[in-house]
Parts: sequence; structure tokens; C-alpha cells
Amino acid sequence: MNEAGILLSLLRLPDVGPVRLRIILSRLSQMGIPPERIYELSEDRLMSDLHLSPEQIQALQCSNRDPEEDLRQYGEMEIEILLPSDRRYPWNVLNLLGRSAPLLLFAKGNLELLQKPALGVSGSRKASERSLAAITELCEAVASEGWVVASGGARGTDEAAHLAAVRRGPGTIVVLPTGVLRPNLRKELTKHFEAGKGLIISEFLPEQGWTTGCAMQRNRILVALSKGVVLVEPGLQGGTGGTGKIAQKLGVPLYILDSHKRKGEAIDGFLSNGARLLASEGMKARELTHMLQRAWEESSLNEINKKSQTHMHL
Repeated sequence: MNEAGILLSLLRLPDVGPVRLRIILSRLSQMGIPPERIYELSEDRLMSDLHLSPEQIQALQCSNRDPEEDLRQYGEMEIEILLPSDRRYPWNVLNLLGRSAPLLLFAKGNLELLQKPALGVSGSRKASERSLAAITELCEAVASEGWVVASGGARGTDEAAHLAAVRRGPGTIVVLPTGVLRPNLRKELTKHFEAGKGLIISEFLPEQGWTTGCAMQRNRILVALSKGVVLVEPGLQGGTGGTGKIAQKLGVPLYILDSHKRKGEAIDGFLSNGARLLASEGMKARELTHMLQRAWEESSLNEINKKSQTHMHL
């Protein structure tokens, strides 16, 4: 069984998600056991050394699914599986997320979009019409300069950003909180995928449905794919605010859409922590993308300096 098949079979165990999968592989590595030899371990070792539950052990030993057949079927459905060793795997996800980067990414659509600079967008499903118009104008501007827009595929802000990107630029990336077989995207957006202007990507099994935990977890992938993240009407609670916190934690430039709703405790908190207001007007498209690129390069340099200083003190 190849590496993708082994990881897929482990990911299918009860209560094993992307994070738990990495823990299992880490323990196998500490034991000096290659992943493909997990099936040779006794029940005692599976339980004591890998901390697998009886249900997980039974599923591992008595699986009624053939991962090789799953891979074949995914191929027929044009679902690509990206491993960290794959040159198509987005480098910045590995760079920013490090050990927490997904060991499997499932993708469907135009993979070349992963090689283009991306602006991440996260915002309210119930954003005002003025904010939707402003984020549309902003995304059209960056798209016209060859950037893609990465967002979560939800109604409201996300959808407006995606549609602006496919109208004016090379395309858009939808980072799903579900598996790639459960995207729940409107036809108005998916029709552009046939023209090579869309990519859906997920770290979850292709048939995985929506959960709150998955929705929050995928936000780190959205941030890591982006050279800057724009928040639209963020609140103290919810996915938009969570995305902003992840961006600031990872050192990715964070922006607040400068619309009529630019006040509030959450917005003030982000601005006091280094986020900037970003307007959709008053700046030419090329000036806008150059500004975004410079901010990204400065933030990357700052992160490198922080890591260097940390190593010097160790």
C-alpha cells in the first residue's frame, strides 16, 4: 500500500482527524516503526504505545474498505490527493503551519491556482450591501493584477469575493469546512470551475459533512494560503474573528475592510494589534497589489528574524 493509501486508512479510523493522525504518526516515528507496519502491531501495543481505543483497533484490523479502491475512485472523480512530499502541495502551508500542516490535502479543480499570489477574505454571511460592494471592488482590483482570492465558500462575503475573482482574474480558491464531495456551493460559482477558474481544497475526508469544529479548523489553511487576509465586519465571536486571530498568530498581514462598519470591539482589538484598514477605492489596482506584496515580504522577514532570535536564546 502506498503512502496516500496508508494515511487515508488511518484517517478513516473512528475519531481520527487530521490532528490525531499526525499524533499517531509521530508516535510511530518515536517507536522506529514505519506507518505501513502499524498493521503488524499487537493489540496491546496499539493500545499502550499508540493510545488507540478498542473501537479504533477493531476498525484498523477489520476494515471493510480498501484504501486502494478509494484512491482509484477519487481519481475517477478527478480528486487530487496532495502529500507534503508532493511539489504541488502549497509550500506556504508547510512553512507557516509546520508540524500542524495537514498530511493529506484533497483538491478538485485547477491546481495551478495554488501557485498564484492569493488574498484571503473572511466575513459575515450577513454583511451589509455597502460592505459587499466594497469587498467586490477590492477583489476585482487584485484579481485584475493576476491574484486569486481564497475564501470559505459561504453565502454573503465569501461568495461575493469568489465571484469577483472569477469575473476579473485567473480564478478563486474555496477552502472547504467539509470534504470536497460536500461543497454546498451555488451554481453561479461552480459554473466557473468548468472554465478552469476554480479550485476547492480540504484537509477532511471527501465525504465529510459540515461541523463547527471543521469550519474553525479550516481557517488556518485559508490564512496559510494567503499573502494577506481581509476581514469584513468581524465580530468577537464566530469564524471571521477566529480567522483574524490565526492570521495575527501566524504573522500574515491582516486587514479590516474600510467600509462604513469599521467600529466595534473586535475591530478595535485587531487594529491595536497591528491590523490595518484597507479601502476598496483611492488606490490603483497595481498599487494595491504592490502594497500587499510589500507587507507580505516585511511580515515574512519579521517572522524569520523572530525565529532566528529564538534559536539564539536556546
